[in-house]
Amino acid sequence: MNKRQVLIFGGSGLVGSKFLELNAGRFNISSPPASLVDITDFNQASKFIEDSGAEVIINFAAFTHVEESEKQKNDKRGLAYMLNAAGAKNVADACKILEKHLIHISTEYIFDGTKSGSPYIEEDKPNPINWYGQTKYFGEQNVLESGCSYIIVRLSMPYSAYYQQKSDIARFFLNQLREKKQIKAIINQRITPTLTDDIANALAVLVEGKASGIYHVSSINHTTPFEFAKQIVQAFNLDSSLIVSMTLGEYNQKKMAKLLKNSWLDSAKFTGEFGQGILHSVEESIKLFKEEVDGKG
Repeated sequence: MNKRQVLIFGGSGLVGSKFLELNAGRFNISSPPASLVDITDFNQASKFIEDSGAEVIINFAAFTHVEESEKQKNDKRGLAYMLNAAGAKNVADACKILEKHLIHISTEYIFDGTKSGSPYIEEDKPNPINWYGQTKYFGEQNVLESGCSYIIVRLSMPYSAYYQQKSDIARFFLNQLREKKQIKAIINQRITPTLTDDIANALAVLVEGKASGIYHVSSINHTTPFEFAKQIVQAFNLDSSLIVSMTLGEYNQKKMAKLLKNSWLDSAKFTGEFGQGILHSVEESIKLFKEEVDGKG
């Protein structure tokens, strides 16, 4: 059986690199560096997609620095807009013309965080409250308007056991606590932090399937940053007295880009269609995270 040809943009990022690591033997993957192909240039993106011969294109490429994005607010020449919106449009338009299947990676930040009774489902109306979320929502709209064959995958707070280029919530908490440094963790924010291994495995299933539409790929239950920190303490046998609680309001006072109060996603659609065991609970993911961290020690 021939392996499916997959082209990925943004393969050096937190999630893209994990997809490459776990699926290199499953698919024939091409992953050009940004220095080789600039997706903000339609002709470059289109030519690379055509020459690759790939059946499926995964666009991980994004400007993900939320606070830095806010400094570029309403600037359509800024990198956040150029990558997240214009770049997404170029890739989607090329996929339409070349009849490729696109998996576009998006985020919970396209919502406003005001939904409190239950997590966000795929049909909930986007309403971004910061420029990062706005540019990612523009990207989603550009994919939909292109008319290409697509899946939009929204992720929530991805974290990995190891990734040198950028920190994440889990490794930040772990490293601070291991160094016996106090951390402040939010007590009133609902989140669904998601292990990148789960995301990579879920995306592999989507590559092999015939699905289309929007999917939320996240932990199957939610937590708060404060509880998440406590679970890391418990898993790694660290000092819980180092965790100090704070409110989201206190955190947001110091930030240009406001965090969502409820940034939780409901992954029931994905689990219902593709089965249990691909995505894990927060608690199960922390155990897997620890196994990987210990294995790298």
